Amino acid sequence: MLRRLLATSALALSFAAPLTAAAQDIPVGAIAPLTGPAANSGEALRQGFMLAVKEWNEGKADYVTPGGAHPTVALTVEDNNSKPEVGVSAAQRLITRNGIKLLIGDALHSHVTMALMELSPQFDLPILSAEPVSTLIADKVKSDPEKYALYWKGNYNSSAYGETVHDFVKWALENGVIAEGGKKLAFVIEDTDYGHSNADTITELFTADGWTVVATEAVPAGSTDFYPQLTKLKSAAPDLTLSVFTAVNSGVSLVRQIAEQAMPGRHMAIYYPTKPEFMDQVGDAGKGLIWTSLQFAPDVVPAHKAFDDKIQAEFGNPATYSHAHGYCTMMIGLRALETAGGTDPKAVSDAIGATDYNCLIGRFKFDPEDHTVIGGGEYLPLPVAQVQSGVNQLIWPQANATAEAVK
Repeated sequence: MLRRLLATSALALSFAAPLTAAAQDIPVGAIAPLTGPAANSGEALRQGFMLAVKEWNEGKADYVTPGGAHPTVALTVEDNNSKPEVGVSAAQRLITRNGIKLLIGDALHSHVTMALMELSPQFDLPILSAEPVSTLIADKVKSDPEKYALYWKGNYNSSAYGETVHDFVKWALENGVIAEGGKKLAFVIEDTDYGHSNADTITELFTADGWTVVATEAVPAGSTDFYPQLTKLKSAAPDLTLSVFTAVNSGVSLVRQIAEQAMPGRHMAIYYPTKPEFMDQVGDAGKGLIWTSLQFAPDVVPAHKAFDDKIQAEFGNPATYSHAHGYCTMMIGLRALETAGGTDPKAVSDAIGATDYNCLIGRFKFDPEDHTVIGGGEYLPLPVAQVQSGVNQLIWPQANATAEAVK
């Protein structure tokens, strides 16, 4: 598995050859964590980008105008190793060496995006991020809309996660799925903008309801030893512990160690169980785990199954949410290039901002104030799932539930 991952990462790092050889190809770049603790997610995003470009160039994509000719693109994907400075250097190479007209970046990390978005005004370059959710990114846009006019955030704010957790817990308390106890809340998070922004939003919503945060344990991304943190949490006896990680190995280790330590209260996870390898690795320790959000479910959604089949055929591995989000983000960018009728930065940016596009995981539409995709409701949903008998079941909202929540 490691050898295969390194091989695919190496391919991505040297991916300077265009997907087509036409002279009129528009150069497009992407930045993703292809090595380091989040390499699995980065590789999935890369594959999603590549499939979107392949289908686009072969005439099989979801074009804005179905008939006639469409611009073709040459994609180059560079590694950030989950580090802002590496991502910025990689993006500068793409700008100066490849002459890219659109950057998808960052693919995954909020803290890398916070650095990359500074390149947009510097190089007059449209930038569209994919999975990053930190509200701090949107706050930067609102603080200086002229400076960040060409930057767009292809995922909802972390406040959407916070609102989902808050609304679900309120329902769960009313229905006995979670015991209220002393309304004590704890966090175990990765020490990144993503981890902290989620914790900050959730804290604000829960404290307004009378909850008290008894512990916030922030650890480096990729951490796997949580025994010191769990010792502190066990003495604090939280009624609800929330964990936030992008690295699957961190999530697997935490869930296993929580089970070993027989931690009090209920545990709810954010993001990392979206990865199929989580279910393979966590085993019985994951029984009953509640998490958000299950946005890609090929076992129950036909369109997701069809996409999974395409990823399997193209790359030989199952699709994940990151594959789907990467595919949709790239398609938004390609559709913007088509709508703009060229590579004028403002025209491309305006086309991204005008997006109203139903893709695999939901409806993508941007808030014009903070340049962020709208989450929840009729837009990108954030359903809550629970691990039951080794399978993820949707338990909330009830209108979309595939099973009753196990108390």
